Amino acid sequence: MKFIIEKNELLRNVEKASKAITGKSTLSILKGIMIQVANGQIIMLGSDIDLSILARGTCEVIDPGSMLVDAKIFIEIIRKLPNGDITIEITEDELVNITCKKSKFSIVKMNDKEYPQFPKETNGTKITVSKEIFRQMIGEVYFAVAQDGTRPILQGILYEVKDGILKLVALDGYRIATSSNNVESDIDIRAIIEGNSLATISKLIDSNGDIKIYLHQNHVEFRLDNLIIYSRLLDGEYVNYESLLPNESKLDVTIDRLEFLNAIQRSALIAKSGDSMNPVLTLTIKNDGILDTLIINSNSVKGRAREEINIEIKGYENELEIAFNGRYLEEMLKNMTADKIIMKFIGSLNPCICTPFESNYAQYLILPVRLTK
Repeated sequence: MKFIIEKNELLRNVEKASKAITGKSTLSILKGIMIQVANGQIIMLGSDIDLSILARGTCEVIDPGSMLVDAKIFIEIIRKLPNGDITIEITEDELVNITCKKSKFSIVKMNDKEYPQFPKETNGTKITVSKEIFRQMIGEVYFAVAQDGTRPILQGILYEVKDGILKLVALDGYRIATSSNNVESDIDIRAIIEGNSLATISKLIDSNGDIKIYLHQNHVEFRLDNLIIYSRLLDGEYVNYESLLPNESKLDVTIDRLEFLNAIQRSALIAKSGDSMNPVLTLTIKNDGILDTLIINSNSVKGRAREEINIEIKGYENELEIAFNGRYLEEMLKNMTADKIIMKFIGSLNPCICTPFESNYAQYLILPVRLTK
């Protein structure tokens, strides 16, 4: 095996394929990256079983073949090499020679006999969506994916297509995040994709155009530009999240998202006590006869903080006091994109629903914290 490739062409694609290599597996073979060359093309494969990424590039092939090399050391070497053409070949004693100008490295070739095979299917239930929109949708829900393994199904994101609408849903038991967008599809789809896989895919979307999504029996396949990404589907039934969303509201609050976010972040500086990353913030919503106001109070052994924001209130003549985990509010507000949002309340012990102003393409639920008097 021998080929010549321009440094940045190699580095760009090998870094993309390596996004699938998490290093968490105890299998040493999954720390490697598979490189195949033939017919003027280079294919790089990275996998951790649950997520696999195939990246394609161009090169000058002198002798076709394949090899498995340690991804970390290989990428570090390529990064440090000077710009220009790189020659890579396998020697008779199974070493991989890497040469660029006056630099030369020899690294050990890994045994690739047990390297996982990539799925061969190309036919599946397909939808096409704008890459920009899909990346935004992932960002709007990923923060609500469960981070512990007590309920593995909640480490996934529900991928649902119904009546021509694609919806992503994430929840962790304390909050729900949903994002929707129109797609061209006359087929209903429901599957659960690993949340971390979708987060990785979001980072790989770096240009305009569309992403093609193929759903198979056990995995989902994403095709974009020169990449093919495979992610394992999670088994099991997802939570009936729709039954958890209130269908009534007694108080609607319209508020500037960034102003609210900045106030939450300032208040959390005081509310964070010790090593706690879950500051409790109290929100008071009232009208003094002239202005509609949201007051944020935080207290801890470090001191007290108070923030006031002008808002617009609809309904609920009485003052409402409700408390939330400040981190949940902050993460929601950071990942919403609307300038203004609407917060819908029923009472101090009921969940709060948040949506963008004049739109329902995204919807969020946050459970309150019970206040102790």
